Amino acid sequence: MIGMRGADLVVRCLEAEGVDRIFGIPGEENLDLVDALIDSDIEFIVTKHEEGASLMAEISGRLTHRPGVCLSTLGPGATNLVTGVADAYLSHIPMIALTGQLRRERCIPPQKQYLDLVKLFEPVSKQSISLRDPVRITEEMRRAFDIAVSEKPGPVHIELPEDVMKEEIEGEPVPSFKKMSVSADGAELDALCDLIMNCKQPLIMAGYGVVRQKAERELRMFAEEWNIPVAMTWMGTGAIPFDNPLSLHTVGLRTHDFMRRAFQHADLVILIGYDMLEFQPVFWNIGTEKRTAHVGPLPVEPAQGFYPDLQVVGDLKLTLSSLSSHATRRKNWTIDLRKELHSRMDELPPDEGLVKPQLAVRKIRDSLDREDIAICDVGAHLLWMMKLYPVYKENTLIVSNGLIPMGLAVPGAIAAKLVHPERKVVAVCGDGGFMMTSCELETAVRQDTPFVAVVFNDSGYGLIATRQRNTYGREYGVRFGNPDLVKYAESFGAIGCRASSAQDLGELLNICLDEAVPCVIDVPVDYSENAKLTK
Repeated sequence: MIGMRGADLVVRCLEAEGVDRIFGIPGEENLDLVDALIDSDIEFIVTKHEEGASLMAEISGRLTHRPGVCLSTLGPGATNLVTGVADAYLSHIPMIALTGQLRRERCIPPQKQYLDLVKLFEPVSKQSISLRDPVRITEEMRRAFDIAVSEKPGPVHIELPEDVMKEEIEGEPVPSFKKMSVSADGAELDALCDLIMNCKQPLIMAGYGVVRQKAERELRMFAEEWNIPVAMTWMGTGAIPFDNPLSLHTVGLRTHDFMRRAFQHADLVILIGYDMLEFQPVFWNIGTEKRTAHVGPLPVEPAQGFYPDLQVVGDLKLTLSSLSSHATRRKNWTIDLRKELHSRMDELPPDEGLVKPQLAVRKIRDSLDREDIAICDVGAHLLWMMKLYPVYKENTLIVSNGLIPMGLAVPGAIAAKLVHPERKVVAVCGDGGFMMTSCELETAVRQDTPFVAVVFNDSGYGLIATRQRNTYGREYGVRFGNPDLVKYAESFGAIGCRASSAQDLGELLNICLDEAVPCVIDVPVDYSENAKLTK
């Protein structure tokens, strides 16, 4: 096509890749791209802050398995993107981060607002590239998307020099192609079957790789055919429904997981779709001497002092299906452990005084159906959610377990509602994390993305305070003030309310989840209960 700007061609490439929305903020150096979006079906969602844009793109990528896209201008706009990009990098979530840049001849320091953005993003992306050569725009765009989605997925940064975006150019998007899936080698499959047959207490740990590969059904089939219990990492939670007799819920609290006992007694641990970063071997390779096997599309990353006895490398769906066809049913040795887990999760304190975090988690769970989404920010409430929130489907309890940034929940809830408008969405926040990105409530109101933000309010960084007291016997630098969160929510055009008890929270959740605008529920929380997190 003749008569296009470089920016027009970039947008055509984005369209060819199936991009339906971009999150970001316009600036002088990306104006040609923003202008090109006017004539596109791609929706440009203007955010209040570039960090919010990057976090929305991250959660969009996680839920769709396609790269979420965010856009900033150069300099400070680009540096504001880094948190979400870095979290997507450590969490293996596909993303494309577009940043404006000065004209090529001006990219020589010192220049106002100039940073070498390619180098800036290199440590937090799978690849960081600059579209400095107009002739290679289509090739580089296709390559960027291919890199972003290939195992293990992650973000790719693309720098857009201002003069290249203005330059007249011709070209067509490069078509994508579907890669062939290959099962693991037959000898590796036989070796794993032999390991299972020759052990007494096998245990599966399912990671986020199962969700990335969309292999939840095949995992359930494999576990059920062999009758092997399954514990899940935080990002893999829901790959086996909580009410499946083989589900041992989640692990990731290091030395404070109840299901640590299962790992202590297992003599074979089968890692399926396991990412080393999520739950390192030092926390689960404990107790009884055990064999370990890893099943995944790539070999597991090396770790000091650990290497699996067997690596079964291949497409997860095909590999797990093949293993299921060779199954010999084993005895489920964790029945009593599972009963005790459920009993512990049902032990709730009385609804007296400030709202107990255990009761708040229960009310959130009771207000949502199996496929509704809770997205959890970072803080003590995250640990309570991971301990006590039953999950029945993958990607319905969304947490970060890579960079673990505060402020994820509100932008993430907006993205979740855009991807799944038919589902109810709750953002579970601490007051600290909520205030970091709550400016995006305006974005939510403007975009008609109703969700409920439940704010665990203790006017402080409660988890850090608990750890200070446990370690030093005192606390410092962890207390702050908050605005009136009810009035604060209303100032954005949202609904604000305050829960005086757990029962009140449950009633408010049921009302707010039916509202057509975002809602914020201020929950004065009793974090003296945090001492029980280690029990």
